Amino acid sequence: MRYSFNTFNHSTYYGLAPSLPHQIAAAASAGYDHIGLDLPSVLAHERAGLTPADLAACLKQHGLTCYELVPLSISADPTRTLHSLEQVLRVARFLRPAQVLCVVTGEIDDAVVANTARCARALAAARIGLSLEFLPTRDIDSIPAAMRLLDRVADPNLRLVVESWHFFRGPSTWADLATLPAGRIGFVQFADAPAPISDDVHHESMHRRVLPGQGVLELDRFCAALSAKGYDGVVSVELLSDVWRAADLDIFAAATLAATRATWETAAAGPG
Repeated sequence: MRYSFNTFNHSTYYGLAPSLPHQIAAAASAGYDHIGLDLPSVLAHERAGLTPADLAACLKQHGLTCYELVPLSISADPTRTLHSLEQVLRVARFLRPAQVLCVVTGEIDDAVVANTARCARALAAARIGLSLEFLPTRDIDSIPAAMRLLDRVADPNLRLVVESWHFFRGPSTWADLATLPAGRIGFVQFADAPAPISDDVHHESMHRRVLPGQGVLELDRFCAALSAKGYDGVVSVELLSDVWRAADLDIFAAATLAATRATWETAAAGPG
């Protein structure tokens, strides 16, 4: 298994100053194989004078590659979708991600299908995969809903992000995960969660995740189910937490990798 440090917990999305060079250095020091860069922070750095080419040089200096770039925003609106796609493609020329994560707003109608297909083709031409994330707060809220869009687009470059938090907190079932072919998985995102303290799913997701093994999610079963189907790709650690957001970045990177690796290696070893 290979592991990617997802930078979204310290994204400018949360009103923080952009910190990608520090995050790159912390991820490399912790022993991560890859890093997943968030587009809002990349663009904020660019506005401040640190270009995508500079970030690419920073990646090279620390021996990391960008696995995922997050997010590409797709909707029924072709103008907005194209704007997001153009931003992604422009910075991807320098950062060279293996995958771009997309989120879809709205129902799966003909316009969403057409815009998703356009994005999948454009990224394939750039030799970049496109992976769709399902979220319990959106219309595409589960594995079956995501697969309906994948099947309608029918482009092998479009696959699925299997995100542990969204799997457990949304309507997906163990049967859905069991029947999902490994070849339809772009990559996995990973974190644990405590028992919820409110019905605000968005807030719980964006601010209250915890280290693998410190929450209530059945991550051992989740890992075992994916391993059993032959998944051996990248695990992107996306731990979104107010507590960890205020902590030292180097400690955060080391703690997330150690906890994630221990959880996956225990599950892979099997019972006993």
